Amino acid sequence: MKLTIAFCLLFVCSFASAKKKVESTVDKRVELLSIVFRLAGNPEYNMKLAKNYVADIHSYFDVYKNDPLIAYAKELADKKNIGFSRVMYLAVNLELTNNKFVFIKESESSLTDKWDMEDAVKFVALLNDFYERSKFDIFFKEHAKLYAEATKQFNQSVTEFDQQWYLDYYGDQDVDYKVIIGLSNGGANYGPSVKPVSKKKLVYAIMGSWTFDENGKALFPKDVYLSYLIHEFNHSFVDHLLEDKSIETQLQSSGEILLEREKNSMKSEGYEEWQSVINESIIRASVVRYMIDHKNKEEEIQEETQKQMKKGFVWTKDLVSLLGEYESSRNTYPNFKSFYPNMAVFFKTKTQ
Repeated sequence: MKLTIAFCLLFVCSFASAKKKVESTVDKRVELLSIVFRLAGNPEYNMKLAKNYVADIHSYFDVYKNDPLIAYAKELADKKNIGFSRVMYLAVNLELTNNKFVFIKESESSLTDKWDMEDAVKFVALLNDFYERSKFDIFFKEHAKLYAEATKQFNQSVTEFDQQWYLDYYGDQDVDYKVIIGLSNGGANYGPSVKPVSKKKLVYAIMGSWTFDENGKALFPKDVYLSYLIHEFNHSFVDHLLEDKSIETQLQSSGEILLEREKNSMKSEGYEEWQSVINESIIRASVVRYMIDHKNKEEEIQEETQKQMKKGFVWTKDLVSLLGEYESSRNTYPNFKSFYPNMAVFFKTKTQ
């Protein structure tokens, strides 16, 4: 009887987890760092798709373009290639305590290989000065209605999103999901993560916004945004695996060859490191696996596959098939990491 009750409770908990809706937010950390690197001139943070909101940003913050923080952000971008996801990784590694940004205490640092800690500490000190001097909180509160409207629109668009799939597919159960709308981020999306001490790993999908109506209202059509949401959460289950030296050694040579072979396509996508080629290949193929598992129409699956192949990931179709072997052999491969030797062989064949 006790076993029956325990099984029922487990089933109910699993069902509840599968049905739990991911609620989006607009986050001070993301908006603040996005604005800082907009002022610093980073192209990826200077898209103007949210015309009204971007105009408000410049109207309020352009007076601070010569602030020490902005000068330092420019220096980091020029000399240490700080931009794109590295900015968002720092954002999620911070928390606001007593009106000051401090680093979250992590069990494992997710800033390794992304930021030098000396640079990050200096940046956050300047960030706190900027936050207070610019009265950022006033700007943020003035746009509360805009933020609430955007998150409502997004939530209604992605009601079909299935977070339980990741836990089953990757074999990792100990996570909490966070969806953040980056209203000034344009078409850029990011999938950072952070592991606080004694807490679940926080996996993020930081979604840009690039579709608006004639009045400047953010729109989030499902057929546009859902696949990107699926994509970004994959990062938190895939990217860290290449940090394992044994896995890195198996894939580095193949990654470097494929990066060089498809360098024009990869550069246009913002990928200039071999690790990005490997991770993005796996993530994009996993998006297709998600679509297959959720019974998407065959033409939708083919369209997604072809889209990724046209972006330079010409091996996507074959990789989707390989990941199908992983899904059908979970007794042999209990989690994603255990399947990586097969992917090492796969990518090596693609270099020949």
